[in-house]
Amino acid sequence: FDNGIIAHEFGHGISNRLTGGPAAANCLSNGEQMGEGWSDFMSLIFTAKPGDKGTNPRGIGTFALNERPDGYGIRRRPYSTDMSVNEFTYKNINPEVHDLGEVWTTVLWDLYWALADKYGYDPTFSNKKAGNNICIQLVFDGMKIQPCRPGFLDGRDAILKADSATNKGANACLIWEVFARRGMGYFAKQGSNN
Repeated sequence: FDNGIIAHEFGHGISNRLTGGPAAANCLSNGEQMGEGWSDFMSLIFTAKPGDKGTNPRGIGTFALNERPDGYGIRRRPYSTDMSVNEFTYKNINPEVHDLGEVWTTVLWDLYWALADKYGYDPTFSNKKAGNNICIQLVFDGMKIQPCRPGFLDGRDAILKADSATNKGANACLIWEVFARRGMGYFAKQGSNN
């Protein structure tokens, strides 16, 4: 009955089909894949509501654990744009898929709120000019653009390419700033995607 968990699992179906296309559903099998991250992001966007703020802590699976929405839930930290609540950066990745996902979701959640701060927030998914919906579109389009078996920086670059294709790069500086804040800026090195 936890809507966040249902949205999370639904997210796996989306990321597995968009990355590499529907005929290559095994494209998220590498060591630095972000599948759990996209699924947590889906959980957050599908349960966001008017009045929320990026700094508010948001847990995953909190209902299932009988916690308040701002609890840790089934993750090491709740999601928040506040670095004192969630300090995860690129240096915090490790081979465990959920730990990887937490770092990826954290930067996507930061992007969601940075774009909402710039262009406004709209709880409906139909307003394509609202910042939160611009972010959702960029993330989904990025999954379509990125290579099979992507690493974090491949995912970042795909979001930048999506913004270039859709918005003529209008958000490039903001995207770079958001990713740089979490250790995935211009000078970050991905190394092996495994």
